[in-house]
Amino acid sequence: MRNDLVRAAAGAALVLASCGPSREAGTNTAETKESVYLRGHQLYLTMHVEEATMELMRAAAMDSTYRDPLVDLGFLCFDAGIKQEGARRGENLRRAREFLARAENLGYREAAGYDRLCEICTELEDAHGFLKYAKKNAEQYPYDRQYYNLGVAYYAVEDWAGVVKSQREASEKFRETQYTGAYFRQMGRAYMKMDRDQTAERTFAAGIQAADAAMAGMKKIGRGTGSEEQKRLQDDRIGMLLLLKRLHITYREAEKLAQVERQLKEAGYTK
Repeated sequence: MRNDLVRAAAGAALVLASCGPSREAGTNTAETKESVYLRGHQLYLTMHVEEATMELMRAAAMDSTYRDPLVDLGFLCFDAGIKQEGARRGENLRRAREFLARAENLGYREAAGYDRLCEICTELEDAHGFLKYAKKNAEQYPYDRQYYNLGVAYYAVEDWAGVVKSQREASEKFRETQYTGAYFRQMGRAYMKMDRDQTAERTFAAGIQAADAAMAGMKKIGRGTGSEEQKRLQDDRIGMLLLLKRLHITYREAEKLAQVERQLKEAGYTK
């Protein structure tokens, strides 16, 4: 971490600039880091942002290995930065990453923290940072959404083999998830980047079948047309059809192209 927390506490004006005017905090030598943190945490929960910031910074300065205030400060800075534009947005997102990365190094392994770190890295156009935390998130929480994000992260750094490996594994582990179509879509796109168009074509065809099966399975348990899960699957299905259309145009396969255009029309795609 570039800045020591004690210096960070002295420079808290950067955080406060996005959250409101600063206020001189009272001092009490009998207070513990836990009591100061708990006061700051309650202030944060009740949206008293400026007071919360000062108390959390105090708690962090009392013990550089105390991760709880770092977590709150990371989320606080993220909330402030994501609402802003320009230089202040970047400043607060970088501060959020600094606090959350320090907390992660001290053992904070919650999915919410990894999600925020991934989002921050994406906002800051740090593709390798995004991949770093997407990997950790998928290792710690090996669920369907984390695997999808891992594929996106590999794609962002142009690691096509990483995309294929991670998304193939995901497609085998999670067969009736809203991300099923996305797994195959990302695999197919990676194959296209590797100039393996025939493999991409087979992948998209398999992905469309997998998406259809997932949608049918969801309908049986009451998550039918109109649900967010169905919408995601349908969007990825259409995306794969459009990529197939591009391939068929490139290779002048008229019969296959006509079939894809019929499928697109049946799916309601009119662009």
